[in-house]
Amino acid sequence: MELNLVELPDHEKKIYEQIKKLSNPEKQMLWYLIKKTNIEGIALNPKIEKEMISLIKQEFIVINEIYKGEGFSFFILQKAPYLLRQLKKLGN
Repeated sequence: MELNLVELPDHEKKIYEQIKKLSNPEKQMLWYLIKKTNIEGIALNPKIEKEMISLIKQEFIVINEIYKGEGFSFFILQKAPYLLRQLKKLGN
């Protein structure tokens, strides 16, 4: 399956272009989190890794402040739900 950029809204295409410019460790971390996301676009991780700090600053991931469980909860690609769905399908 290929990523279908034609179906993405323009602002999500820009986000995809920004993702392509990330360093390899950042891309790997983002890909890891994308594969762990649930249907609501949320992923859990036991700790905040150093690559995540950069992804948070660039708003690819956002800490879920209302989560009270163990570890940390993150919204993944919150501003690009269609892109997230396509990337998640690619990972399966």
